[in-house]
Amino acid sequence: MKGYILSPAARGDLDAIWNYTAEKWGIDQAVRYIFDMRDACQALASGGLKKGRSADNIRAGYRKFSVGSHFIFYRISADRHVEVIRILHQRMDVQSHFDNEN
Repeated sequence: MKGYILSPAARGDLDAIWNYTAEKWGIDQAVRYIFDMRDACQALASGGLKKGRSADNIRAGYRKFSVGSHFIFYRISADRHVEVIRILHQRMDVQSHFDNEN
């Protein structure tokens, strides 16, 4: 793999995760959790982790990988990048977040 790319929605998800975690559990925990998310994205891109599970029920070709209490939704692009589409809490109505796109 060549690396990973965060979609604008995934960047917004990380911002929201940061804000919530920092407010609820403090800045140190927010830093650790965001680093865990970014480390997982990098590991997916480098092939260091299994490729997650199929999320074809969301969109064809999508996969998901669990990190903490969140799922990283991604796909592999034609040029072999990991495209991180969304990062959503496991308790969220995931389908509704994807139904509102496009």
